[in-house]
Amino acid sequence: MHELSLAVNVVDYLTKLAEEQRLSEVNEVYIEIGDLTHINGSQLKFSLKMASEGTVAQGAKFFVRRRRASMKCNACGKSSKIDMKAMLSDYEFCCPRCKSREVEFEQGKELVLKRVKGSKKKGA
Repeated sequence: MHELSLAVNVVDYLTKLAEEQRLSEVNEVYIEIGDLTHINGSQLKFSLKMASEGTVAQGAKFFVRRRRASMKCNACGKSSKIDMKAMLSDYEFCCPRCKSREVEFEQGKELVLKRVKGSKKKGA
């Protein structure tokens, strides 16, 4: 379950961010995960709640959204969104325009912390 180790890293980052921004608490966290990460969104949310206990992010609402993968064809230059269900069922990634298999992923392998909402410390 790599979601727990990711959650611990995210909470560590949130703790440092809260200190830098002088936040007394983190209230909401918005995260996007790429389709190619193999991260289970509901497991990540559960792990974030566990990892945040006893920290400035305890009780925060975590919003996790999937980010669609995209690829670029090295042969013709076309960028395309990837239909993961269709592509994975065929076990091939090829350009929809020229059918070349010389493609590289542009997006879909990331975990992005999009936004954090918190409350400022009094007197900060």
